[in-house]
Amino acid sequence: MGAAIVGGPLLRERAPCARGGPWVTVAAAVGLLASAAYSSFPLQWVVGSRLSVIRSYVSELSVTGQPGALVFRVGDVIGGVGLVVLAAGLAASCVRGSRSAVAAVLALVVTGLGSAADGVWPMPCAPSADPVCRGLDRSSLTAQLAQTHTLTSLSEFTAAVIAAVLFGAVLLRSPGHHRLGLFTLAAGLAVGTLGLGEIVMVLTGSRVIGVPERVQVLLVSLFCAALSLHLLRRRRRAPASGGFSLRAG
Repeated sequence: MGAAIVGGPLLRERAPCARGGPWVTVAAAVGLLASAAYSSFPLQWVVGSRLSVIRSYVSELSVTGQPGALVFRVGDVIGGVGLVVLAAGLAASCVRGSRSAVAAVLALVVTGLGSAADGVWPMPCAPSADPVCRGLDRSSLTAQLAQTHTLTSLSEFTAAVIAAVLFGAVLLRSPGHHRLGLFTLAAGLAVGTLGLGEIVMVLTGSRVIGVPERVQVLLVSLFCAALSLHLLRRRRRAPASGGFSLRAG
């Protein structure tokens, strides 16, 4: 489904990126790999995880003792580092003279660093499967914020929202990129809305947080894949003007 969305009508517009060199192509390819690694949660059925898709956080898959925990931690790190590489490719090829685009690239870097940090500092326990852990998780908001993983995740998704919204806004101002900009902007707003909903679920003790969080993660992967494919297209046609670029101003 994701490939059909980002590879079809959304990316038929004239690419605003400069042609660049082989490095930019590598960065875009790495971005596609990172987009896939970022949403590694479907592998829970491959590794035999018994965590509920409906009740569990995605991060519970990386908890020590869970089946394939190392796989998901490595996925977080690969996804995060890959998004930083993608951001570097966008900065080198696409972002000239736009403060919004510069901010978007920086936000994407923070998103990647947050994902990599999630892999290094996973959740200490799985609240959906461990009653003791669940009790600690619901004891207070302060207890949750004291966890390094909580802070890295909040930073990661906040930055992802900012990156998608800013990239979307810049693309919408670029002639011929309305659909890609609209998709990226909508993805960012959806990620933010889902995030707020998850906060409400946590505060009210809801046990159905798994589905919206997985949708949120998938949306981040999709808009990053869309940007990666857009960057790959820069060899087909160099822009005469416009685009989103960081080279002046």
